[in-house]
Amino acid sequence: MNVRIDKHMVLYRSDRFFSAFPSVVRLPNGEILLAFRRAPDHRWLLRGVADADLSSVDHVHFRSHIALKHFDGGAKEISDAVAMPMHAEAGDQDANLFLHSSGRLLQHGFLWHPVTHGVAETLKTQDRSVLSAEHLGAGYLFWGGYVRFSDDEGTSWSDYIELPINAEGDVAGGPFAEGAVALRGRMIELPDGRLVVAGYGAGENGARHQQTSMFVSDTRGLTWSRHPQRLSMDGINLQEPSLTAWPSGQLSVFHRTTHNDDRLVVASSQEDLIFSQPKTMNIKGHPYDPLVLPDGRLFLVYGYRHQPMGVRARIASTFDELESTEEIIIRDDSPSADTGYPSACIMEDGRILVAYYIADDRGVRGIEGTIVSYQ
Repeated sequence: MNVRIDKHMVLYRSDRFFSAFPSVVRLPNGEILLAFRRAPDHRWLLRGVADADLSSVDHVHFRSHIALKHFDGGAKEISDAVAMPMHAEAGDQDANLFLHSSGRLLQHGFLWHPVTHGVAETLKTQDRSVLSAEHLGAGYLFWGGYVRFSDDEGTSWSDYIELPINAEGDVAGGPFAEGAVALRGRMIELPDGRLVVAGYGAGENGARHQQTSMFVSDTRGLTWSRHPQRLSMDGINLQEPSLTAWPSGQLSVFHRTTHNDDRLVVASSQEDLIFSQPKTMNIKGHPYDPLVLPDGRLFLVYGYRHQPMGVRARIASTFDELESTEEIIIRDDSPSADTGYPSACIMEDGRILVAYYIADDRGVRGIEGTIVSYQ
């Protein structure tokens, strides 16, 4: 395998914003569209006087939104970042993009609903799960996953389409919208045009750890149904599932995990979206993006939050080869463990663009990219 790191570049960084969780897709017009989660970052007001704040992690904010930025087919900037329409009640988390064969562009993610301290304390007395974020003056309720779509390559967008809630609720004292899921990971299109996306949420049916659920749409994302199977593992949280369809027709779902030494967990399906029991692989990442290359091989890229921190990848022809292939170091110079969440797409010249978030030497999170050549 011959892989070369051609170039690192800054795709977006601003002192005024905490930018993270990118996604890239190549549009029918040849342009590359970058989406990422962006929220106001108070640290620029401090002018470097509070070291603790300069290294803080702000992943919830009542003004959190998805921003879009356009690049040409060679990853040259051609527009400024523009905020997508915001949800009326909640803040966005995670920007995932997918292009359907019809040309419809989909963006999927999940939401956090902000509440005041007083409301948060009252909710806690009702056994509601509230994410504390005192440094932002509020608490947050998990508000569940959504999909929205555009039929004009991202110029205009549908309203938020909420994914179905599990009527059984959850047993782990989870979100306000019981049975809701979070979405972070690649969507896939089946040969018949159906869309499938995986989400994760609090344990159901007696499970105490986070599980994966599948959602299917035969209306190009307008409506969704929840597949009955749940994926779970005893003692392990399955998180941020990302799907891929191998050229053989096999489907695989790649999970970031906790309580599992940060190791990858994969489940596979040959037909009917019935997946095998998830199993652990000896690959560490945080989380994973599986891109099928034009030659049919899989490019699996993932954040790496162990020294030296950054982004890594593997290329494999089959699922069975994945664990034994050489690990490719894309970045190993992140000054913070708060890094990664890569997303990859094929550029017009056939090379790979990998986008990820990473801090600069001042601690400002931004979106950077690496162009990778391979043979």
